[in-house]
Amino acid sequence: MNGDANFGIIADFLVLSPILLALRAIYPRAVTIKVSFLFVGLFAIYSVAPRYLLFYLTYWLIIFGLQWGMRFAANASAFSVLSKIGTAFLIALALSPMLIWKIWPEPFVQWSTATFAKLLWLHAPSFAPLDAIAPRIAPIGLSFVVFRALDLLIKIRLDMLKPLSPLTLGYYAFFAPVLAVGPVIEYEEIALKDKISRTPASGDIAVGGFRVALGAVKVMVVAYGLTYLTNLLWQGGEASWLAGWGALFLYGLYFYVNFSGYSDLAIGVSRLHGLRLKENFNNPFMKTSPQAFWASWHMSLTRWCQRYVFIPLGGMRASRQYIATFGTIMIIALWHGISWNMTIFGLYHAFFLLAHRYIESKRIKKKQRLSNTRLTRLVKSIGVFVYVAFSIPLFSLPIDSIISFYLRLLLGGGEVS
Repeated sequence: MNGDANFGIIADFLVLSPILLALRAIYPRAVTIKVSFLFVGLFAIYSVAPRYLLFYLTYWLIIFGLQWGMRFAANASAFSVLSKIGTAFLIALALSPMLIWKIWPEPFVQWSTATFAKLLWLHAPSFAPLDAIAPRIAPIGLSFVVFRALDLLIKIRLDMLKPLSPLTLGYYAFFAPVLAVGPVIEYEEIALKDKISRTPASGDIAVGGFRVALGAVKVMVVAYGLTYLTNLLWQGGEASWLAGWGALFLYGLYFYVNFSGYSDLAIGVSRLHGLRLKENFNNPFMKTSPQAFWASWHMSLTRWCQRYVFIPLGGMRASRQYIATFGTIMIIALWHGISWNMTIFGLYHAFFLLAHRYIESKRIKKKQRLSNTRLTRLVKSIGVFVYVAFSIPLFSLPIDSIISFYLRLLLGGGEVS
């Protein structure tokens, strides 16, 4: 998914927000927000690639049916083995599009592009010309969509939610602020009472406007500047040893500023309508340990993995914490891509997380007290930033250039292929 499309979806929602607010003022009911938000989400996907409007309508229609399968499984206690098998099957079915895409990205993009473009020409030819000039990309925000769907299904299975009506599911499925780049919201974050106020609270509008402005500055000004400086220092792979490290650190800052900027935009435009999404970042580069960093970076994904990976693996028990931590960080890594790059990324962070946990456990047993001065915290935060920034190029490096890239950083000289 390219940056222009990411920003475009949120910009469409922002531009249409006065109309959404006017409709709310005329008829202050939950159904007004659900219907209007649904149409904006459908339009946002259509404006990027019409073929994926059909893709997601099909996917969420399947999820609507799987809700009732999960409801049946939750009530089939007398057939617990069959219930578990059925639950696993339904989860695998909901997860399958993302897994296929991650394992076979190019064939999946080719198949989805050809299949749903053909369906458009056959059944909605008036919409097909726009699709013909749309970029050939993977379905918009697929990883975020699948994890939102799984969260819903698992909560229904655990009897924490009831199956959603078609309109409510559509509102959740096509909630435009999070379609492209998240966060991985839960349904409870955007649930509505039947009767609502005619206008959002003034505080919501003020905070929402500030977050939108902050996100726009991050994405369109700061992130752009960091990209320019990174490329200037790196010089296409001809940078000196010192300039190479400088480029690495600037790229690490860019990665955070850009991603957190999109989260600010999603949180801000939602807040303009009185919907309070959970925070997705909490100053991660100011943290003083790997564990604290991951608790404050892409927090919606971390919370999801904590609920459905860390706890089920026994992470709340001391004897299982190492296994649960390893499993959780590997799922987080592979969620970004099932590849050698992301496997190395996961193993790298798993090593530091487990090492930190081990050292901390020994320190606690020995009742050792560590210095907590401002200088100490600053040094630790710098160390966390270096540790994280060192791994971020793995997101974009070709697999055959990883060794030469890191040798160049560590030893200086040489060529990066």
